[in-house]
Amino acid sequence: MDSTIYEYAPVIFMDKKEPFGIKKIGFARYTEDGARSLSFNRSFDLKNFDGAVSILEYVYYLDYDIQHLYDLEHIWVYVDAEGKVVGAEGSYHGRFLNAMNKTFGGMELRDGKRLVMYSQPGKHAFLSDPRLMYLYSELYTSCDRLAGISGLDAPERFVKDIVCSDSDNQKVVSYIRDNFSFVPSMEFEEYDISRDDYMPWEELAARIPDYIRKQLSKIL
Repeated sequence: MDSTIYEYAPVIFMDKKEPFGIKKIGFARYTEDGARSLSFNRSFDLKNFDGAVSILEYVYYLDYDIQHLYDLEHIWVYVDAEGKVVGAEGSYHGRFLNAMNKTFGGMELRDGKRLVMYSQPGKHAFLSDPRLMYLYSELYTSCDRLAGISGLDAPERFVKDIVCSDSDNQKVVSYIRDNFSFVPSMEFEEYDISRDDYMPWEELAARIPDYIRKQLSKIL
């Protein structure tokens, strides 16, 4: 395993009442300007961060988003030729946002290399400051009244061999709502991640269909 994956591994804080844990974390490195992500619908622009020569992509898999079965979130760390972190981004509901720190003047780094990020309760979008989460209109309702509404919601590449009928999907909706609905505390604590949880993205991608099948088997 590339030791860089641990050296730059982001520090994640999650809500104290968060019902879901991070299952596994995929990793990929990109060094070409304009390269396309293997796991997210985007290409990279190294010129956005002065001196950047590579992007370290961390891909977080969780069995559930509070509104659906399957969740994949991302953090991107931009590094220069000397190994200094010069920029970072977090996934945000299908898009990505700059990872500026609490004073909006830089990044919050631990040990000079490990980006500190906060996971939105239930939804798991990554932001540099939990106060930014209040910009999301459904911050609370997504975790309660709107919990489970999307049922099984995963890209075709992961469910092409999985059969989930409309009635099955309604069971997924009910299962999430009945078992995981909660009211976010908006108090955050560091989430413990083991080195064993990291793996190359290709390995994680190969496992995801089985992760989905396992949850469906439990529900149905």
